[in-house]
Amino acid sequence: MRNLILIVCLLIGLFPCSFSAFQPYEVRLYSQIEILPSKFELSDYDWRWLGEKQELAIGVYAPNNPPFDLVLESGIYKGISADSIMTIMRNLGLRFKIIYYPDRDMALQGLLSGKIDMLADDGKRQRNESYGFLKSAPYIPDYPVLISRKAAMSNKHLIPHGARIATVQGYPSNEWIKKYFPDAKIERFPLPQNALSSVAFGENDYFLGRMIVANFLLERHYATTLSTAEIFSNENIGPVFLFHPKNAQLKRTVDIILSSISLAQHDIIFHHWSSKPDLWALKQSVVFTQKEIDWLKQHNELKVVINSLNAPFTFFDSQKQFHGLSADILNLIHFKTNINFKVIEASSEKDEIALLKKNKGDFIASITKNSRNDKELLFTRPYVLPPFVLIVRDTPLAHKKIAQTAKLAITPDNAIHDWLTKNYPQVELIEAKDTYTALQMVNEGKVDGTIENLISAHYMIDRYFRSRLKISEQLSEDTAYISFAVGRDQPELYSILDKAIASIPPRDISVLTNKWLGSPDVKMDTWTVYRTEFYTLACIATILIITSLIWNYYLHREIRLRKYTQKRLQEQAIFLETLYNGTPVPIYVIDKSGTIINSNSAWESFFSPDNENIKQLSLTSQQHPLSTIYQELHSLFDEPNRLVSPPKRYQIKNRMGERVIVHQAVAYRDNQGNISGLICSWQDITEHEQLLIELSSARQRAEHASQTKSNFLAIMSHEIRTHISAIIGLLELAATNKNQQDDITESIQIPYESALSLMGLIGDILDMAKIESGKLELVPEWVKSNELATPVVRLFEGLAKQKGISLHYHLNAIHPDEIYIDVFRLRQVISNLLNNAIKFTSEGTIEVIINYLPQNHEENILRIIISDTGMGIEENRQELIFSPYTQAESSSKHKGTGLGLAICKQLISMMNGTITLYSQLGHGTQFLIDIPVKHRKNTRVSLPTLYKTTKNNKRLRILAVDDHPANRLLLVRQLTRFGHHVTEAKSGKQALELWKKNAIDIVITDCNMPDIDGLELTRQLREISPQTLIIIGLTADARQEERQRCIEAGMDDCLFKPLRLSQIEALLLRCTLQQIEEDTEEPIPPMLNSLINLDALMQLTQDDQQLLNKLLQTSLQENIEDIQQAERLFEKQDWLNLAHYCHRLEGSSQIIGAKKIALECKLLEEYFLTGNTSDEVILQFNQTMRSIKTLNQAIEIYITMPLQR
Repeated sequence: MRNLILIVCLLIGLFPCSFSAFQPYEVRLYSQIEILPSKFELSDYDWRWLGEKQELAIGVYAPNNPPFDLVLESGIYKGISADSIMTIMRNLGLRFKIIYYPDRDMALQGLLSGKIDMLADDGKRQRNESYGFLKSAPYIPDYPVLISRKAAMSNKHLIPHGARIATVQGYPSNEWIKKYFPDAKIERFPLPQNALSSVAFGENDYFLGRMIVANFLLERHYATTLSTAEIFSNENIGPVFLFHPKNAQLKRTVDIILSSISLAQHDIIFHHWSSKPDLWALKQSVVFTQKEIDWLKQHNELKVVINSLNAPFTFFDSQKQFHGLSADILNLIHFKTNINFKVIEASSEKDEIALLKKNKGDFIASITKNSRNDKELLFTRPYVLPPFVLIVRDTPLAHKKIAQTAKLAITPDNAIHDWLTKNYPQVELIEAKDTYTALQMVNEGKVDGTIENLISAHYMIDRYFRSRLKISEQLSEDTAYISFAVGRDQPELYSILDKAIASIPPRDISVLTNKWLGSPDVKMDTWTVYRTEFYTLACIATILIITSLIWNYYLHREIRLRKYTQKRLQEQAIFLETLYNGTPVPIYVIDKSGTIINSNSAWESFFSPDNENIKQLSLTSQQHPLSTIYQELHSLFDEPNRLVSPPKRYQIKNRMGERVIVHQAVAYRDNQGNISGLICSWQDITEHEQLLIELSSARQRAEHASQTKSNFLAIMSHEIRTHISAIIGLLELAATNKNQQDDITESIQIPYESALSLMGLIGDILDMAKIESGKLELVPEWVKSNELATPVVRLFEGLAKQKGISLHYHLNAIHPDEIYIDVFRLRQVISNLLNNAIKFTSEGTIEVIINYLPQNHEENILRIIISDTGMGIEENRQELIFSPYTQAESSSKHKGTGLGLAICKQLISMMNGTITLYSQLGHGTQFLIDIPVKHRKNTRVSLPTLYKTTKNNKRLRILAVDDHPANRLLLVRQLTRFGHHVTEAKSGKQALELWKKNAIDIVITDCNMPDIDGLELTRQLREISPQTLIIIGLTADARQEERQRCIEAGMDDCLFKPLRLSQIEALLLRCTLQQIEEDTEEPIPPMLNSLINLDALMQLTQDDQQLLNKLLQTSLQENIEDIQQAERLFEKQDWLNLAHYCHRLEGSSQIIGAKKIALECKLLEEYFLTGNTSDEVILQFNQTMRSIKTLNQAIEIYITMPLQR
């Protein structure tokens, strides 16, 4: 029982649903088409059957599917299906009735039950029918069509990858779409108009559906927005009639009638519902000759040249889509001939013709034939022939006839130009760039009118100059001959295009033309009855409405303007009040009598609490604080042309005392232009001046402190060097005594090295002082990239090998030839870092990597990476490691001042570079240096001058002058060790007396002495002594400017204390050779320090004389062997191997810094590798060998008698 109640409730609930749709009912067919007679043959049996039948019941179903089926609320049924049914029934002579069903399923049930004889089915939901219904042939052809926003002129790349395709529900199927467009994204809509709308507004790229439905909707809603892109002609999906399986005879009869319907009848039906060209009819091919077919096979895509400013024939929209009448014509030709077109853009007719001549285009899409271009081009038959018209301003006074105009704007390529010149010579023709420019000139009144063809004129005026311009006259009987144009060397293309245009029906071209012209203006006839009353009432109503609207608008505008003005005045008043009283600058206004008529809050605050009493006083009163200022300001009233008083400094008093102000004034005028008062203001600069005074005092104190520090460092350096130089010198004498016992020598060596370390500390402190005071200057020069670090690295290779450490050097293969940098200071940085790496690395490897990071064509980033596998640095001390006098905890057992890294950082900073530390305790340390450097290609320098060498010895007579007994004793012992005669003097005065009594070759004097110092002694000696006298100064002040002072005083050289035996030996040898040269007048062998930079080598070796001697000894031995091999190969003329030994000699010279010799060897290597053995090269080879031998002699002299650093 419970189940029965439930079933009944469900049936009651479902019962209303069965009546939700309407019941089938009969509708009245309505058709207005002309039915042409058809020729067909039916059997007698068929005619008898039809006679017995007399009336057919035909079913149609909802929803409406225009233009096929359309049922109006009044019960009228019309559409293509209705016209087709009327055509069939008229030919059969039968009565019929139309039964309208709510949906297709109910209509099929009616067909199956025999209530209707046949069913009109548009086939939009194709599916397998289980009842075996019979289908007639399509009663009108229809095909799948692809719609896009761009007119189709080519089959190439029609659908891009991942294109979005909109279609309707039911047809076509996803399988059919994927067959043609496998990568497309499909979106289905309930109605075709929804799908087309999504394409028009950019939501989808293409629409895929039925051609007739698409044409119907495009014509009504999207005529200028969407176009047909492709027709799939291999599948006819036209609508059919469905029949019951038992009605085969009726189906056969209908098929006979359908096959007899002519193409003209189909055309009538189609064009009754669409004015667009019949694209299917256009698919009928054009007959081309075999020669033309062969030409098309060789040119599968034609380049069509278009003027993008020639609307409405050819132009682009905002999306760069090609539109226009010519585009539509090309679209039709594409469908008719399958010719593909590619658009080439031009900006004028002249550009179009030029592109054709350059073979960048095949033909022009839209051009007007004239006498000027007719000789260059072949013109097809025209597709439009619009007349030429005169365009003027739409005003009553505008000229309506061309004879009345004085100036006309005309484009350069206008075909009517010659006609105008001939028939209206009095009219001045003003050239315009394009049609729009010409129309704009008319609109602005610059010319009286312009001339254009009717189609372009209608389009441009309607869209851009409506109600401003008008067409006033049609000119001449000639028309604009607008057609395609090809070069005269393309007869086949001319014939193809001419046939294609001829195959397009004129009606279709007219439809396309009207599409771009829009709806024509239609003038309505006046009524024959009540026309007077109608016009009277219409005019009165119009006048009242317009008057009311104008009055309302005027009132609204006045109210809005008044409110806006009030608001602006309030804002302006608030702004001025804020500006006047909000500024901290005192401002006041006075009249001609000196009375203060206004002042701001800052002025009142300045004189508070007596501001009210002061304000009442006139500035002419001596009691007023500003009275002295007014005496000077009063002159402004007498000079009307001088309105501004320049700022001037004054002193006034207020409650805080005397204040310093800068006062200025500006005069203002009344309505008559007379000066009526002054606007004055001032700025209180009392605190500013006090701060300037304090700042100046602080700067003087800072400069005094800096100078004091510099003097202190100089004095301390001098005093320490003065005393320690004696210690170092005596220890060196003792340590180098060959008769000394080994244990004593070792005991002396320890304090000797400690003293040298102390001197190094003093040097580092002085370097830091120079850097901090800004007195250390860089001396950049151009240096070869491959010579930047090689000498430093090779210098430390021996020291690394002694500790069993691998030292690797890598230079990027891609590097500039030369860079601009202070190479001496950079090598000092690299040497310091390498020395630390070797010092703190007990085993493992040390790497030096140099890269060049490109920045621009003038500058690179020089990147130097120095890494080791040493003990590393604690993380908490890494930030302090670049601070002066700071060392890592793990380095406490090593000697050092703690200034090396600080100096490195300062030097890198002076080069605008950065140095970065990366270290981990126990895993090593890495330093990364980045320096911006200029770069250039290698430049050649002139070859060095060669010298002869000689050896000679001479015993010199030396006068040693020093007020310090220990230093004087040391100097005497150092000089006598080398076998020279020495005379002592303890003051400058005594030195002058001894010089007069003795024959002296050399004077060596201390620079700082009590009575006559070394500089004054030098001046007096130079006044009375011959120029052959050699004067050498000694000073403990290691500043470079001190040495410069000595040279300027007349000394030959100035050496810094303490003096080493090697320095003294080099000095004496140089003086000996100088004496020999003066005596013999023969050239002497150059000293080693004149061939290489010994100071740089000494600094790179950390003042390790033994290491430097070893380096020079190795270089000397290699040079001797390489020279012997080079001369032997030179005699054999073995140029290739000779180039190898020149390369070895170049490398050896680079290591010790003999740059000129290295350059000579490099040039010789290039000559011999290229086979250049000219006389100049042979001479150069001999000169270079002599230069190397001279260098070897200088090295040998230096090793046997060490030269100065």
